[in-house]
Amino acid sequence: MKNAEWETKEDSEIVLKVKEAQIRQLYQQSLTGLVGVLIVAVSICFILWQEVPSWKLAPWLVLFTLITFCRAYLTFAFIRQNQIVVNINRWANWHTIGTSASGLMWALSSFYLWPENSPKYYLVWAICVLPLSASAVTTYYSWKPSYIAFLLLSAAPISLRFFLEGEMIFTVLGFLTLFFIAILFHAGASIHSAYLHSLIIGYHNEALSSYLTEEKLKQEELTQQLQKAHNQLLKVSLTDELTGLWNRRYFNDTIQKDVDQVLRHYQKNRQNREKKSTSETNIVFIMVDLDHFKSVNDNYGHAAGDQILIQMRDLLSTSYRKMDTTIRWGGEEFLIVLRNVSREDYTLHIERIRQAVETHQFDINKQSSVQLTCSIGAAVFPFLTNSPEEMSWEKVVYLADACLYAAKRSGRNAWVGIIPTTLATSKDFTPHFTNNLPGLIQQGKLEMKTNLKDNDIVFWSD
Repeated sequence: MKNAEWETKEDSEIVLKVKEAQIRQLYQQSLTGLVGVLIVAVSICFILWQEVPSWKLAPWLVLFTLITFCRAYLTFAFIRQNQIVVNINRWANWHTIGTSASGLMWALSSFYLWPENSPKYYLVWAICVLPLSASAVTTYYSWKPSYIAFLLLSAAPISLRFFLEGEMIFTVLGFLTLFFIAILFHAGASIHSAYLHSLIIGYHNEALSSYLTEEKLKQEELTQQLQKAHNQLLKVSLTDELTGLWNRRYFNDTIQKDVDQVLRHYQKNRQNREKKSTSETNIVFIMVDLDHFKSVNDNYGHAAGDQILIQMRDLLSTSYRKMDTTIRWGGEEFLIVLRNVSREDYTLHIERIRQAVETHQFDINKQSSVQLTCSIGAAVFPFLTNSPEEMSWEKVVYLADACLYAAKRSGRNAWVGIIPTTLATSKDFTPHFTNNLPGLIQQGKLEMKTNLKDNDIVFWSD
């Protein structure tokens, strides 16, 4: 893979990361190479001290050691750098200069230190220099200029020197050296290409992973936004726009869960014959309607009527428990769902609501307020405790509404509720039994409860 090719094809950010990784690898592996080459140089001088004049060998070793220490200083300086992106080319050039200087020292030895008729020198030098060239390739493979500079400057002069000797044996050695150099070039190019390819693939994968992570975060954020929008839309569809209370749709969507729970309790306790534990496992539907609300709209305007409905919401919220729910049923009518209440004591809750409305001053503007009353109807689910499944919750709500209108016909500011007695059976409650409520009350099959002092003044029809 040629440098010019991959650099033009790849993204500039990946090119910069690859180069930085190459130079980091180059310097990280340099310390071991510097220690090794210095040991080899000292060993050669020790072995050849008798073969080469000391006035030549000593200066060469001193200069070589000085260059090696300079390269070591450069390596340590690089390692201390936290960021090299800005000066990446400068660090690469300094390393190439260092390897070139070291290679020149070995090239100098092929002419400056070359003794006459010293097989020992030829053998030692060839054995040491050529493996050093191979070592340079395996050490500096991440950066081509560095290992090529050292390979050419250290090994090529020996081949040239062999050719200059003129004898057949030296000529053969020269060709063998050139062949060895060619093999090292090919090996270095292959290692460098594989390393470069692995870096590019690695950074591509890193970029892809980063992209996927970013897209995942965007997707999660978008999903959260959609979920939030969905929840808001759902809440809008399930709440009353004016008061913020739940609406009929919410009630229809959720009441079955409460009903099923009550029925399970009754079924369980009926199997265990534990009547006592079901005494407070009931749902009471309470219909509340403001009296003469139309006159408020007619006399003070619909804005005043809206203010009263909002205040009615706050008033009802303080009149029952947190487990209970208020529904804006429509107009000035509200449905309160009481959970886990006694069939005998639910009238206390109803009376508390009636009194709260009766004594409240409803503000219609900054200067004026009005007093209003309400009419209330209530019915308990399950209606028949011996056969709780016989009457649906829809019929019980309808029955509570019928009680509400009975309270209105009977003078308003009143509440009416009915529950069956022990004389009642499921056969008494036909689909149209609400038309015969007074008759069932007279027969003792229904018990009417009301705040009105005289039960006879309760009118079930016009």
